[in-house]
Amino acid sequence: MDVAACAHPPAPPSPLVPQTSGTIAVAGLSAPVRVVRDRWGVPHIYAENTTDLFIAQGLVQAEDRLFQMDLWRRASLGRLAEVLGRNFIERDIMTRRMQYSGDMNAEWSSYGPDARAIAEAFTRGVNAWVARAHDRPPEEFLLAGWTPAFWSAADLLSRTDAFLASGDALAEIRRAGYSDVVRDAIRQVGPPAFFVTLERGASTASTAAAPSGHATAPEDGAVAAGGRARASIAGDRTVAVDETPRLLEAPSRRYVVHLHAPGWNVAGMTSPWLPGVVIGHNERVAWGSVPIDVDTQDVSLDRVTPADVTHADDAIRIKGRANLLAFQRDATKRGVVIATDNEHQSVFALRWSGFEAGAAAELAATAIDRADSLLEIRAALSRWKLPARRFVYASADGQSGFQDAALIPRRLRGEWTGWLSQDDLAHGTSNGPVDAEGPDTAVTPAADKAVFAHVLAIDPPARQRFNVGPVARPPGQAAPTRARFDPRDWDRSQVMAAPGASASPGSPHYADLASVWSRGEMAPLLFSDDAVRKNAAETLTLVPR
Repeated sequence: MDVAACAHPPAPPSPLVPQTSGTIAVAGLSAPVRVVRDRWGVPHIYAENTTDLFIAQGLVQAEDRLFQMDLWRRASLGRLAEVLGRNFIERDIMTRRMQYSGDMNAEWSSYGPDARAIAEAFTRGVNAWVARAHDRPPEEFLLAGWTPAFWSAADLLSRTDAFLASGDALAEIRRAGYSDVVRDAIRQVGPPAFFVTLERGASTASTAAAPSGHATAPEDGAVAAGGRARASIAGDRTVAVDETPRLLEAPSRRYVVHLHAPGWNVAGMTSPWLPGVVIGHNERVAWGSVPIDVDTQDVSLDRVTPADVTHADDAIRIKGRANLLAFQRDATKRGVVIATDNEHQSVFALRWSGFEAGAAAELAATAIDRADSLLEIRAALSRWKLPARRFVYASADGQSGFQDAALIPRRLRGEWTGWLSQDDLAHGTSNGPVDAEGPDTAVTPAADKAVFAHVLAIDPPARQRFNVGPVARPPGQAAPTRARFDPRDWDRSQVMAAPGASASPGSPHYADLASVWSRGEMAPLLFSDDAVRKNAAETLTLVPR
């Protein structure tokens, strides 16, 4: 008998899951890094230098949120057609037209002198986990049908999130009575991914659920991501932030992390695909922000000659096609061409602040993270161009204030003549409470029960595996993403990013915060070494390879 002929092929390796204890060797580290996860799944990262800190942050966030991050990267850079096919061709093309194409040195320096080094370290850490995922794709990738891509620091410079939060072009198109073709072109930017099949078998169901961090642009107004937001400072100087998205998503669009290294000690929430902390506190100052409705976009209808239009070549890859699809990014002196009226030799051009250096969404947060006073935080906010936000902040010595941060053009008879300065924007200090509320766009209607929906949940098995809930809605309809930072004692700060820290369904921290949120409660955001040590659940050590 031929034994070899009867042998079964080796079983495929099990899907990769987060490693939260033990040791991982990571190329590029110069010294060991401790990652202490507390009982609520929050990672506290302790490194001996800045580079190691952000390599570790990139790896840790990729461990917990790699599929969410990969989907964000593809949607933000116009690369969904590579994996989801021809339905995304026009969306990818329009998304790419909205990206930055200027001087890269000016771009990186706008965020801070070490922003590029931080981004490179962060993506190095992401890629350390991506390399593992290539050999053992996590289960989301097995269902979606592709393997995760490697990152570059330039991926973090995407303008898509900033564009989605700058919705005034749609209002202008409506007021001017322009064709629906022009409106629809704008709405092609940064589309949410949707799935009509999963790799394990055909499904006739479909969904338009958005991956965390993305939503289609609204009909008018700013804040394309939609929802409600509020930031305030109470009389006791507690900084409060509430974010209620239009849709409850699994995982959350925010990630909670604590970063500790020489020159760094900051805790709070960030977008999973970005380094640093966007809403949080350090040893001296706490801050939060809400969207504001400002005019950063103009749409013009101009007669042009061929000499008036410049062309830049680009191409996209499409799933199932051997050849790249070439297209052009056309522009006039007024902006990027978004639609053409050949009959009248005219073009519709979009001018937008986001085409300027330094306008990638939230990347300037790393400068804010190290501010030690209200004066320093205001200086750091001068680097924040987009999305337009009102920041509120309070210091441990009892001071508080607010500052609008955005890149807003000065206009003279319809022409842009420069930029409003930081002093031109609303700002001030206060000895009493401060309250800021963002524009209110459509929110999912309140109901007795809530479900955190996953983008892959398009058939019953996937819904059972990935959706979280239904759970009872909390008293007072508390926001699923919120924080309370207490400058009097940072260990009394609290945070909520339901449904959980991890996006791996097998993790105990995939859905644990959903029940906490349902009760109207929050989780502690620990800060001192002693508090972290007393509540440590697991410790992972990253070592140089």
